Amino acid sequence: MSHSEIGDMRVVRARGSSALASPADALRAALSALVGDLVRQGAAPHDIARITFHAPNPEAWHMARREIDLAWREVLGGLRKPVFYRTAPGDLVLEAEADVAPARSAPPLWRGMNAPELARQYSPRQQVADMQDVFARWNEDGARFRSHCGGLDIAYGRSRDETLDFYPAARRDAPLWVFLHGGYWQACTKDQHGQFAEGMLAHGFAVANLDYGLAPETSLAEIVLQIRHGLQFLVKEADRLGFDPCRIHLAGHSAGAQLAAMAASDSAGPAIASALLLSGVFDLSPLAHMPMGRMIGLAAEKDVRALSPLFKAVPAARIGLALGALESDEFKRQSAEMATAWGAAAPLLVDNCNHFNLLEGLRTQGPLLDLALHTAVSSG
Repeated sequence: MSHSEIGDMRVVRARGSSALASPADALRAALSALVGDLVRQGAAPHDIARITFHAPNPEAWHMARREIDLAWREVLGGLRKPVFYRTAPGDLVLEAEADVAPARSAPPLWRGMNAPELARQYSPRQQVADMQDVFARWNEDGARFRSHCGGLDIAYGRSRDETLDFYPAARRDAPLWVFLHGGYWQACTKDQHGQFAEGMLAHGFAVANLDYGLAPETSLAEIVLQIRHGLQFLVKEADRLGFDPCRIHLAGHSAGAQLAAMAASDSAGPAIASALLLSGVFDLSPLAHMPMGRMIGLAAEKDVRALSPLFKAVPAARIGLALGALESDEFKRQSAEMATAWGAAAPLLVDNCNHFNLLEGLRTQGPLLDLALHTAVSSG
């Protein structure tokens, strides 16, 4: 790791070992090291002006490769910066040029919080030290779980990302539990989240795990429509798949919680019996003041209100909310306000859990799985 300065331009270098299992793993390691060094210098990923890949076979790390794109998103989300490739011997080395303005006192942007405070409150990754380990574990557990299922990658739309995995229940006409993954609408896939269906499958539910397009290539407004289309497809195929279309229960985590809430209040979509909202952002106003807002398509106040479930009519669906007790004050406030607005019980705070390991509670019996079952079963 090294860095140098030319005026306000900081050049940061990081090394990812090509001895790792795959180019994607090497890229995750190098990008994580690069971002860590930037942060230590008081910069952030959005300050990056360009990144150069130095590698013996640069084509292995081309951004057009899906596994490389997904690895990039795990670290940098939907941030798109110019990428250059240089042939060089040895391991993969990344060199980033970050255009960092001189430090100034940041003015407040929203509810008295300035940009650094907003980033701290709304960046769950900053509160977890081992994000690489989290994603590695999700990748491994998801692949292991999916290897035992035959209903994978069923297309519900035209784009590559409009697919779902279907896990049938032991009996026909079972209720359906639909899971929507998180990733701030810019990262992650259903493939990393199949294992979180274990608990509901064990209690007799069929499960559908939906994928969707990612920002910035797919705007949040488009993603919301994709979820509607996915649910409409499931209703149409209910008899063939063997579940009761009158008992559809949604669950979403992080960005997926916003999507689940939007679907629950969508009068143009299928009727939803219940929605379990985990660690969500339901008023998108603060995100409009962050670089993320532009990436997901929050160009104007009308976009914020149209895509914020907090401002939607209260749905008929039964609503349950939960988040980790270790999450930020803003995430806790968002869930509390959503519970009040939609007449739901106070959010469950799961002890000793952060934004990410909260999901493990869906796999085995405990307070989160109990809430998931109570929310779904009590809704009829």
